[in-house]
Amino acid sequence: MLLLYLLKLLNNKNKVNKSILLKYWLLWLVFLIWLSFASVFSAWIFLQNVDIVYKLSNNVYLNSESLNKTYLVYESNYDISDAYFQSSCETNTKLIEKKENLYLFELTINDKNCSNNVFFLKSKLWILNEIKINLVTDLEIYTLLLDYSSKELNNVLKTIDKSSAWLKIFSEFKNNLLNDKYKFSKKKRVYEELLYKWEIIKQIIEKRELKYSIPVPWYDLPTSTPSKFPNSWRPYRALLTDWIHHSWDIDAPFGTKVVSLDDWVIIRIVKNWNKADLWNLRKWKWLTEEDKMRNLDIYRWNQVWIKTMKWELVMYAHLDKVVDTLVEWTMISRWDYVWNIWVTGVPEEWYNDFHLDFSVGENPFNQWKAWSYDIVDYMSWPWKFKGKSKDYIVEHQYDIFKK
Repeated sequence: MLLLYLLKLLNNKNKVNKSILLKYWLLWLVFLIWLSFASVFSAWIFLQNVDIVYKLSNNVYLNSESLNKTYLVYESNYDISDAYFQSSCETNTKLIEKKENLYLFELTINDKNCSNNVFFLKSKLWILNEIKINLVTDLEIYTLLLDYSSKELNNVLKTIDKSSAWLKIFSEFKNNLLNDKYKFSKKKRVYEELLYKWEIIKQIIEKRELKYSIPVPWYDLPTSTPSKFPNSWRPYRALLTDWIHHSWDIDAPFGTKVVSLDDWVIIRIVKNWNKADLWNLRKWKWLTEEDKMRNLDIYRWNQVWIKTMKWELVMYAHLDKVVDTLVEWTMISRWDYVWNIWVTGVPEEWYNDFHLDFSVGENPFNQWKAWSYDIVDYMSWPWKFKGKSKDYIVEHQYDIFKK
């Protein structure tokens, strides 16, 4: 009615006071704004009736082809069949079943590197609901488990066996999440998640029985030159370090490819070393063991540190260049290409000695320190064959390395 009146006034605008016409236009504008706000507010109130009734699992295993999804049941007083989950990660939404005012959705997360655990259920332009999901990667599982000794891992397996024994009866249960048998479906999912962890632990234990590969293909460990073995002396560093070589040196031509000696997790990368870093050497009179280790870390030039399936620490040192594709806290596999052999980069000797320098530190499996080791802790791990003679190492080094 107000609009019709305004139109009439417009037809007679010569007879109408302009101020009166302006007032009516302002009234009409206020009415439109109020109507828009009321519509949005009422729609918002209406949408609050979309509630989550059930979530099959709060865990999604990003590296699993079957557990990278979860199922959710929503209750709504209007049709949300077209709803979908939105996230910064790549996802897929499927409506599995609809029964009266219940809706069963399958949410699959296709992004193995997804880190945003917040997901929005949307319908066209409206956000219907928000959920948080625990995103689990194999890397996180390995990081948690690999600081356990093999004996401790076997004990974990036994615990899982006991927990999953009675859950096995639910393994054949066919999910029908809209029939009020939610507990059965949840127990089946718990069983499947336990099996997934069981397989990873079993894999770790089996791989610990394998020998390391030689990290430089078609080249062997040293057999004669004493300075190429662990425990050889480094007297030119006597004032600033423990002046002992912890590593093997494998001689190979410039540019020779270096590969991973085991399945591993990269835990530290030191790159872009330059001679100015030598100013950071600790040179005071009374050096502690920590001072000496931090000095040794500087002398090691560019480095890559990895933890193997045995959860031992392998340090590649004296690297002139680290491959850009290597990233800390990622996993790579045995025989993956890592980098090429370059100039050794030992600044105090000024020689062009082409070789790979690497040491293997034995994990003390100190559960008080597990998952929170720092540089000094890692460097305090005893290196392989610590204190042994060259002849002993030559005789036994292939006990841990595969020819």
